[in-house]
Amino acid sequence: MTNLSFVENQLGFFDEFCELHSRVKGLHNSISELQPVAIVKDNKYFLFVPQNGKYEFITEHPTPFSIDFEIYAAFPLDFYQNEIAAIVTENALRNEKNHVVVLHEFVHCFQWNTCEQNIRSSLTIEQEQMSMGAYDWEINYSFPYEDDLFVSMTEKLCRTNKFADYHKKLHKHLKKTDFEYLIWQEWKEGFARYIENLIRANLGVELDYIALSRPFDRVSLYEIGSRHIASLIKEDNSLSNDLQKLFCAMV
Repeated sequence: MTNLSFVENQLGFFDEFCELHSRVKGLHNSISELQPVAIVKDNKYFLFVPQNGKYEFITEHPTPFSIDFEIYAAFPLDFYQNEIAAIVTENALRNEKNHVVVLHEFVHCFQWNTCEQNIRSSLTIEQEQMSMGAYDWEINYSFPYEDDLFVSMTEKLCRTNKFADYHKKLHKHLKKTDFEYLIWQEWKEGFARYIENLIRANLGVELDYIALSRPFDRVSLYEIGSRHIASLIKEDNSLSNDLQKLFCAMV
């Protein structure tokens, strides 16, 4: 397939995606607006940006490293004035199930464009990891998933949903950067999962849910965060649209 044919096909998929977006955009501010999307194909970004409720192809640009795997992410693009975009695999727009995952990445774009950078700059873990050149710390940080208290408290959380007690005890037990990592993943990925499940429920499709059981890993923190956020918003709905305030409430 030529690049021109690829772009034309993607624009057709974007039309379908925009139809779905129009149906769910009122669920939350984080998905109310369309976001730039870079589709990865043959180690190139194909950048599409929203214009008047539709997408337009802007440019293609080489990826900085080989991407030979399925990708759903969101990060700033240096060739796009460091504006953030959803980064997705070339087949991401082919069906509605994948559309929901793209909207998940829109939530991350919203976080970045509102308060994420301010929160990041306040975290010791961000400062320490960046000073060591560990730019991928969100994925590769060595969190103590097998720590006895973390394991026992997380298993207990499944039965009690007592998030305040859970975080109070882990705050005392974990080192500062470990606890910051826990809260960061709960807030960033947990909130995106929370919104994704609002979309899934609205569309009548299966929720993104995992059982909290051993062995725990990074995705377990996403699930804890989604449940924690749902609990907090149930008590104080104003947290839903104030993500900085939500983060502080989680700490």
